[in-house]
Amino acid sequence: MRRIRAERGLSQEALAHECGINRTYLSAVERAERNVSVDNIARIAVGLRVEAWTLLKDDLTGA
Repeated sequence: MRRIRAERGLSQEALAHECGINRTYLSAVERAERNVSVDNIARIAVGLRVEAWTLLKDDLTGA
């Protein structure tokens, strides 16, 4: 999620505003400190303009 957000040139604040999610919650999700609901995954995906499954994909290659 962080990589996609950075590629889009969005700050955490801007993405949180776009998604209607609290910035501190979004930050904790990025750091894997909070569990995220399916509803919030969908909201974040809309804010990032990606399919929700993209955020769930386990990309161990770092690509």
